[in-house]
Amino acid sequence: MRRDRPHIQVLSPRTWGEFGNYLAATRFSRVLRGSVDADVTLLEAEPILPWLGEAGAEIRTISLESPDATVRTERYMGLMARLQERFPAGFEVGPTPVQQAALAPLTEHLRSTAPDVVVGTKGFVARLCVAAVGLAGVRTRVVSHVTNPGLLQLPLHRSPHPDLTLVGFAWARDRLLASTGGDPDRVRVVGPLVAQHDLRDFMTSESAAPTAGPWGGAQDSGRPRLIIFCNRGGDVYLELLRHIAARHPDTDLVFVGYDDPGLARRAAADAERLAHWRFHSRLTQAEYFDYIDRASRSPYGLLVSKAGPNTTLEAAYFGIPVLMLESGLPMEQWVPGLIHDHGLGRACAEPEDLFRTVDDWLARPSTIEEHKKTTIGFGESVLDQDAVAHRIGDAVRPLLDAR
Repeated sequence: MRRDRPHIQVLSPRTWGEFGNYLAATRFSRVLRGSVDADVTLLEAEPILPWLGEAGAEIRTISLESPDATVRTERYMGLMARLQERFPAGFEVGPTPVQQAALAPLTEHLRSTAPDVVVGTKGFVARLCVAAVGLAGVRTRVVSHVTNPGLLQLPLHRSPHPDLTLVGFAWARDRLLASTGGDPDRVRVVGPLVAQHDLRDFMTSESAAPTAGPWGGAQDSGRPRLIIFCNRGGDVYLELLRHIAARHPDTDLVFVGYDDPGLARRAAADAERLAHWRFHSRLTQAEYFDYIDRASRSPYGLLVSKAGPNTTLEAAYFGIPVLMLESGLPMEQWVPGLIHDHGLGRACAEPEDLFRTVDDWLARPSTIEEHKKTTIGFGESVLDQDAVAHRIGDAVRPLLDAR
């Protein structure tokens, strides 16, 4: 299928990685539209390959129902091992009949649409695309966009076969080349991409906006401003909320139990006497960015969440230090090092450490202010999104020129 204008498809699983992976794919698609002369279409992977959604549902169950980080890691690695056994290293260049059957819907999709470039926003999805392109007999080029470099420690997400792999950090490029022995010219460091205002696609209104400003009129109090963002491990954050209510009730706080109205209601019930606190399971764009803006403009603004890469980089982009709890998921094990090495805040291995650090920082808010200074420096030097978009365009454009 020959077109006058090049066509790029970005294929992303919505169910793998909470909302972060598809959010990153949305941001990446918009960057492509502004950086290269091509039509760009973002597609969910699950309608094409439903078994990817089944795996995504299992990931969510593992994340939400594992009793602790150790069990969560064991269960997650078990799933990755089963998928890797089904699609071992090198299967892309010679899929078996069983693998061909599993890929048949993707193969037909690529044969019928024949994009010039297809981008997988998980390494595994990019591997599936490489195999399907070969089976379809089309000239589509395959790009692997690594949204989380921590996934490169898993064989399932590593491959030397995509025509181009984009990574955010030099160490990720080194790790990939060392493990796959691929062509260095096919792996480009473009810098970390953060979602910025693309969060509007995922934050829809659940209830009316709070009155007197999103922090109930307390926006000019000069007190520490905490955003507790919970998209996994809710009970720990409810305990933290009770802890802060008992010891630091003057703190300005908003609690977001993402996509979990029950959790948000439980949180509000636990702190019902604190009228200046706010609780949500979803937010409008205006509400969310008003919270972010007020936290970023405060010397004592702070985000508390699990140590996910997208959440950490998003906060750093806006100049907000983080206080994170390690999730136990292997692809997020690199994030505490990122936080520590660049002074972005602190990542805690255990809830008890999180509680102690909250007490320390809220008793001495100047600590938050110190982390804010280093966070702003990191954002200005590493998270220049115009520079990242320019590098992405420079990397992808030659694939289109060769069509």
